[in-house]
Amino acid sequence: MGKRMFASLGSTLALSLVLALSATGQALAAEPLDRIVAVVNDDAIMASELEDRVIQTRSQLSSRNIALPDEAALRSQVLERMIVEQIQLQMAEKANLSVDDTELNRAVRSIAQNNGMSLDQFADALEADGLSLAVVREQVQREMLMRELQQRRVASGINVSDREIQRYIDQQGSSDNTRYRLSHILVGLPQSPSPEQVQSAQREVQALYQQLQSGADFAELAAAQSDGSNALEGGDLGWRRAAEIPAGFADVIPQLNVGQVSEPIRSPNGFHLIKLQAQEGGNAQQQAVVDEQRVRHILIETNPNRDSQQAEALAEQARQRIASGEDFARVAQEVSDDRGSALNGGDLGWVRPGQMVPGFEEAMNSLSVGQVSQPVRSRFGYHLIEVLERRQQDVTNEAQREQIRQTLFQRKVNDELETWMQQIRAEAYVDNRLEQDAG
Repeated sequence: MGKRMFASLGSTLALSLVLALSATGQALAAEPLDRIVAVVNDDAIMASELEDRVIQTRSQLSSRNIALPDEAALRSQVLERMIVEQIQLQMAEKANLSVDDTELNRAVRSIAQNNGMSLDQFADALEADGLSLAVVREQVQREMLMRELQQRRVASGINVSDREIQRYIDQQGSSDNTRYRLSHILVGLPQSPSPEQVQSAQREVQALYQQLQSGADFAELAAAQSDGSNALEGGDLGWRRAAEIPAGFADVIPQLNVGQVSEPIRSPNGFHLIKLQAQEGGNAQQQAVVDEQRVRHILIETNPNRDSQQAEALAEQARQRIASGEDFARVAQEVSDDRGSALNGGDLGWVRPGQMVPGFEEAMNSLSVGQVSQPVRSRFGYHLIEVLERRQQDVTNEAQREQIRQTLFQRKVNDELETWMQQIRAEAYVDNRLEQDAG
């Protein structure tokens, strides 16, 4: 589970980003002389770059119907996000991370499709707004690099044990499908804060809580003052299952009414205010049934001494032997290059959708029970396939355990990611000249 990518890139760049980039393109008719607004290790962030992102962020906030914070607060929040992004991109470069063109093209096509366009139509729409597809590709590439870095530095080290899953089931039950739409404000603390820093953060979060109790808009306050990585989305955390809620909040959120804001919650990262925006679901248990097939095969591999044509001919010879009455299992034991299954007469046991490579699975699905396929090509070589049985299997408990595993994994990732970002920010050399100018 720890190797799984914890966030889907295709959903990170939606129409709001395209509109924001479009707003940027339309606003750059005249620029003042450029200057450095921040130094991040060996790189500089220029005033023109900051201005571009401020324009993007204004457009994104407007598309979410979030009131804009004052200009100074907005510029400060945007620059802080750019600093953390720049640190991550530097780390990705040092780690020699790169984005495969095929994956990048797939992500860009996905954005076009999400907006109801072909790639050509998407490129034309961008051009009409004074942009190019290259601008969007660069933004997507940056996002993908940061996701890959986060995957390697944070998610890859996280595991969920069977004991943790069982403990959650014992405490919460396995059928809790409740989901919560949450928003979040963080008043951050450094690692090993001093008592004075804790007291200052406590005063700040209490003041924010009082503003919210007096009717202040949560999203606007988050955009202006939250130290969380999602501040510029109005603090929106999206929908979370119960198991995905950070452990420190798990007891608090179910007690909130929709629209209610929690009292300040302390964590190692700082002090949090959580708003329950919406809630759905309940304890209804849904049955999960999958189709399974018991299948056996004979594999003839291609190798340096056997080309594709020769492998296919050997597979056809084996098929003819079986068609002439020889036992499939005996032929598999003699000629199959999949030695693990050959010892069992080629038997692969019960398989489920998605477990086999596409060519194999497509051929398997087309067979009648007891029918032996023609030679089927896959990246491994040529297969002869026979389906022995088919059945439907109730995997409700198994599916629920896997869902719990995934949500507990995501909870750990969410906890660790915020801490990791604070850590890399603290360890980097940052000269924020915007703060100096404000001072």
